Amino acid sequence: MSTCDRAEALRDYAFDELPAADRPEMEQHIAACGDCAGELDQMRVTTAVLRVIPNREIPQRIAFVSDKVFQPSPLARFFGGFWNSAARLGFASACIIAGALIVSAYHRQPATAPAEVRTIIQTADVSKQITDAVTRAVAQVHAEDAQLFAASEIRHRDEHRALMDAVNVLQDRQNASTVMAENTPPPGVVVGQ
Repeated sequence: MSTCDRAEALRDYAFDELPAADRPEMEQHIAACGDCAGELDQMRVTTAVLRVIPNREIPQRIAFVSDKVFQPSPLARFFGGFWNSAARLGFASACIIAGALIVSAYHRQPATAPAEVRTIIQTADVSKQITDAVTRAVAQVHAEDAQLFAASEIRHRDEHRALMDAVNVLQDRQNASTVMAENTPPPGVVVGQ
């Protein structure tokens, strides 16, 4: 911030809001006052950077994870917890096999022993199919998560690069204005004599 008492008039001058009659007087003041000249350069750089930054749409609604929209139904939570838990799946598979063994033991006939063996093999085969399906589903979810993470990293890197470019532009402009201010002779000094 400028310590000069004409800071408000300087802002009006920078944004072309100062009356035309007062502009020549303000231009003479800026030429004589280093603080006002530096602040005018900073205002011009800031407005230039604001014009370069792309306009982005404001989100319509910000959702939080705690919103009820994101909470699954009790039935979905039960089945989601069931299929995502190896212990529960193992217990359910063991119950199915035990039930099949008990049913086959009560209905056992001496001549149909191969059917009982087929039932046990089919039950074990179903258990293996369930385990394989769950393993594939988990691998697919992990792959989708990895893709989303990679896309997020790329977007973050691009935004970071754009911000660093803007910072470099600001630093270059400030350095140029500092060099220009240092090379400008004070008022009243004639160069070349």
